[in-house]
Amino acid sequence: HNSTLYFVAKVTRTLFILDLNDMTYTSERTGSSWVGQGAFNSQPDQIIESDLDKRKYIYFTEDGGNAPGVHVRDREGNYYTMVRGVPGGRYSGDETVGIAFSPD
Repeated sequence: HNSTLYFVAKVTRTLFILDLNDMTYTSERTGSSWVGQGAFNSQPDQIIESDLDKRKYIYFTEDGGNAPGVHVRDREGNYYTMVRGVPGGRYSGDETVGIAFSPD
């Protein structure tokens, strides 16, 4: 998107950001700079960049863990929890999948 390609490696829990114009890349561990409550302790799964918000968040679903959820990364590399299961609750070990956004 806008000459930037994002992808994740589940096993190493790494986000790769490729700049296709400059032919360079950066990488970081998902959830490396946390703001507020929550945690991104398990494997990143689905990744979505949305044009619906001028802030250009990247959304991640989480595969497994004690409280799987949907997490957000802003342009500065800060991570936030959008929604998650109750730690140790009925969704422990589960995953979040299929997040989608509507323009309206």
